[in-house]
Amino acid sequence: MRLLLILVFLFPYFIFSQDYNIDDYDGQTIFVCDGNFYDAGGPDQPYEGTSNYVVTICPENGPTQQLSLEFVDFTVIGYAGSDDYLIIYNGDSTDSEEFGVYADTSGTTPDPNNGNPIVANNSTGCLTIVFNSAPPISANGWHAIISCEEPCQEVTAAIDSSPSANDDGSIEVDLDESIDFTAIGTFSNGISEGAIYEWDFGDGNSANGENIQHSYSTAGLYNVSLTITDYNDCSSNVVEVQVIAGATIPGNPYVDAGNDIELDCPNIVQLNADFLEIGQSTSYEINQIVFVPPFSFSGLENSININTDDIWDSPEDFPTDNLGNIFDFCFFNEFQPQFQVGSNGNINFDPIAAGSFNAYDLNGATIPNNITPPLNESNIFTPFHDIYPGINSATEISWEIIGEFPNRVLAVSYFNVPMFGCTSEIASHMAVFYETTNIIDIYILNAPYCSSFDNGKIVGIQNNDGSIAYVPPDRNNTGNWSTEEEAWRFTPTGESIVEFEWLDSNGDLVSTDPSFEVLLTETTTYTARVTYTTCTGNITIVEDEITINVEEPPFNVESVVEYDENGSTIIIEEDVIELCGDVLPVLINSQYESETASYEWYLDGQTLGINDSSLNIASAESGIYTVEVYDEDCIVSDDIRINFGDPNDSSFELTATCDGATATVTGLPGGSFAFADAPSDGAVIDPDTGTITGGSYGSTYNIEYTTNDACPST
Repeated sequence: MRLLLILVFLFPYFIFSQDYNIDDYDGQTIFVCDGNFYDAGGPDQPYEGTSNYVVTICPENGPTQQLSLEFVDFTVIGYAGSDDYLIIYNGDSTDSEEFGVYADTSGTTPDPNNGNPIVANNSTGCLTIVFNSAPPISANGWHAIISCEEPCQEVTAAIDSSPSANDDGSIEVDLDESIDFTAIGTFSNGISEGAIYEWDFGDGNSANGENIQHSYSTAGLYNVSLTITDYNDCSSNVVEVQVIAGATIPGNPYVDAGNDIELDCPNIVQLNADFLEIGQSTSYEINQIVFVPPFSFSGLENSININTDDIWDSPEDFPTDNLGNIFDFCFFNEFQPQFQVGSNGNINFDPIAAGSFNAYDLNGATIPNNITPPLNESNIFTPFHDIYPGINSATEISWEIIGEFPNRVLAVSYFNVPMFGCTSEIASHMAVFYETTNIIDIYILNAPYCSSFDNGKIVGIQNNDGSIAYVPPDRNNTGNWSTEEEAWRFTPTGESIVEFEWLDSNGDLVSTDPSFEVLLTETTTYTARVTYTTCTGNITIVEDEITINVEEPPFNVESVVEYDENGSTIIIEEDVIELCGDVLPVLINSQYESETASYEWYLDGQTLGINDSSLNIASAESGIYTVEVYDEDCIVSDDIRINFGDPNDSSFELTATCDGATATVTGLPGGSFAFADAPSDGAVIDPDTGTITGGSYGSTYNIEYTTNDACPST
C-alpha cells in the first residue's frame, strides 16, 4: 500500500513534466509553465561542437503570468579562445534587456543568478535564451526547471453605499436602518473573477461579498473597513467609511416629507413626515445621545479671559440679526436675554458682575441648589468641576453664535483645560443652545478624575431659583466619576408648540396627521408644513415637499350610465348626469372586466361594499359615484356625478295684484310659465318670473308651470 501511494504521487511528474532541449526549439517561441529546460545534450549528454541557438519561452496563460527558470545544474565552460556562454534576456526577443551573460572561465560551475530563480518581470512575461558554443570545448551544460508565477496586480478598493455618505464622508442612519454596502474594486490587469471582498463593520460583525447589507441596533460611531483579495492572493488597500448610527438630529426646527416616490401606475401611497416635536420649556426630559459634536471644541469666535482662575466672564447679550430677529431662547419658559460664561464649566442666565468669584469647592453639594456658591449662581453645568485654565497655552474657553435665524445656536466650549491639582489631566466639553426649540445639548470629550484635589462634578441644568434641576443618572456630584465621549440632550416637554399640516399642490389642507394614505392617480406634489410658536409668540414655519410621479396605468376605467326608457337601453357617457328618479333602476358600468380585478364602489366617499364591475342603483340618491378597480398591482378609479330629480316636486303659488298676479316657485326652480287658456282681455305673462300684467279686475286666469330639469312636468 505504501508503494502504491508513492507511485501515485510520482506518476504526474513523469507524465506532465516535459523536457525541452534548446536545439529542438531553436528559433521558436514555446508556451509552457511546467517542464525541464536543457542544453543540446539533454539530461544525459554534454553539449558538443559549434552551436548557436535562440529560443523564447513564454507563459502558457498569457502575460498575466511570469516565466521562471530555476537552474539546478549549470556547467558552461568558457576557456580563453572559446565562445561558450549563455545569455538570458528579460523579454520576448534579443532586443530586450539582458539579465546576464553566464559562463565559467575558471572551470567551476556557477549557478546563474546566484542560486535564485530568474523571473521575467516584463509586460510579456517571457524570457529569451541565447546559447553559443565553439569547439573544442564541450561540457555538461545545464538543467533548469520551468515554472510560471502569477504576479500581484494592483488592487484598489472603494466603498459605495445607500444611503450615501454626507458631505463629511460619514453615513448617517437610524437604529436598525439597513445600509446597502457595495464594494468597488479596480484591478490593474482587469481580472476580478475570484476576488474576495472582506467587510469589517466595526461592531464585532464581518461578512464577505461584493454587495452586503448591515444595520446597527446600538447608537454609536462605527468604522466600516473593506479589503479586496484577488484570485492570486493580492490584497488591496484597506478603505474605511464612518457610520453614525442613531445620531441625534440637530435641535433646529425641521420637517422631512420623505424622498420622492416613483409609481408605475396609480396606487395608494403612505405619506410619512418626520419633524421635530417639541414642547414648552416648562419641563424637560433627558436623553443620552451619540457623541457627535456639531462643532469643533476649539476655534470659536469669542474667547473669554483665561488668565484668572475661578471667575465669571462679562455678561453677553443674545444677539439680534440685521433683520431684527432676536435669538429667541426660553429657559424654564422664560425668555433669556443674556448669558454669562464661568471658568469652571458653568453658564449663567441671570448674570452677576463680571470678574466675580466663581467658587470651585462644592463640599458635596448637589443641584437643585440656591445656597451653595457657585451652584446658586449657575444654570448650566457642562460639567461644572474645578479646572485651571490659566496655565496651558493650548487652552480655550470660547463661545460663538452660529447659523442663521431661525436655526441659530449658541455654542460654549471648554477646550484643553487642565484639572486643578492634576494639570496633566485635560478636560474638554461643550454646551449647545438652540433658538426656537430651546433644546440644550452637552458634549463631553473628556472629564477626567483628579485624585489630588476636589473632584466634585455635576452635569445638568437648573432654573434661576435653584429649585428645579434635571441631572443625568450618576452625574450629580455622586462619587468620584469621570467620563469621555459622552453626550446628553435636554428637551423641553411641556405643552406642544408645534402644528403639523399636509398641503396639496394648491396649498389646501389635506391632513393634520403626519402619516396618512392617499390614492394617487396622477403626478402630485405635497408639502409638509410645521409651525413652531415660541414662548415669546414668535412664529417659525418650516416646509418640505415630496413629489409622487405616477406613470400611465396599464388599463383604463371609463364608467357609463345605463337605463331603460320605453323598452330601449339608454347609455350616457358624461361626467355629470341629470336623471329623473322615475327611470330607476340605473346601472353604472365600469366597462372593465378582468378575472384578476377587484372592485370597490363609493357614494360621496362612503364605501358601498360592492365588488363587481357594475353598480345597480335602485334608489334616487344624488351624489358622486366612484369605482376603484385594483388589477395588475394598480388602482384605477373613475367618478360620475348623478343628480336625480323628483317628478312630483314642481309647484308654485300666485299672489293677485290690481292688474294680474306674481308667482312664487316652491318646487324645482328654472322652469317656465304660460297661460293654460289664452286670455281674451290682453293680459300677458312673463315666462321666467310668472308675473301677470295688463289683466282685468275680477278676471280669472289658469296658469301652468313646466319644469326643465331631469324630470320635466307641468
